[in-house]
Amino acid sequence: MALKRMKGEEQMKKVFLVDFDGTVTKKDAVYMMVEKFAKEGWQYYNELWEKGEMSTEECAIETLKLMEVSEEELFKFIMENVEIDDHFLEFLGVTKEKEYEVVIVSDGYDFIIEAVMKKYNLKLPYYSNKMWFEGGKIKVAFPYKDKECDKCGMCKLNILKEYRKKGYSVAFVGDGYSDFCVVEHADEVFAKDVLADYCEEKGIKYFRFGSFKDIIRYVKR
Repeated sequence: MALKRMKGEEQMKKVFLVDFDGTVTKKDAVYMMVEKFAKEGWQYYNELWEKGEMSTEECAIETLKLMEVSEEELFKFIMENVEIDDHFLEFLGVTKEKEYEVVIVSDGYDFIIEAVMKKYNLKLPYYSNKMWFEGGKIKVAFPYKDKECDKCGMCKLNILKEYRKKGYSVAFVGDGYSDFCVVEHADEVFAKDVLADYCEEKGIKYFRFGSFKDIIRYVKR
């Protein structure tokens, strides 16, 4: 039986922090970009990053040295090839009805996120690493990096902590290595692929999903 709220009692605010590459998008857009435009050798740096032996920043700097692409080519590639989960737009509709906030948290790049949001006419707040072109070369910056931790370029755990300070209940949705730290602190976890395996290994309570259709069912319940 649902309890009625007393007069003056506020319902706790809720935010969904949602990973971007491989979660909102069907495939990891950064991986797609590198696979398409980087010369041989990038796989070595990617393996080191997956093992935790190289930070996102270090991996990015070395990988980008192997990239050969113009700003126009990259934008066109993203617009033509990067697709979002078939049910993500419906998920946004359901969370809006519930008055839940949705924020993108990505260890990828704003250039890609902005292009995808333009393609699908989306306007969502996001936190990510920065990428731009200067003199025909790709430049990157990491404004949300944790000063005491080298692993990720964008610290998702720090974003979670900021929302907690504002009185939010935090649900996290993700799939990969850059999500490991944050799921140990979220109120609810929705995981797939490598992240789901990590939650199993660490005994972290989570809801396994294949697409946002599964999360929609959960939210509607």
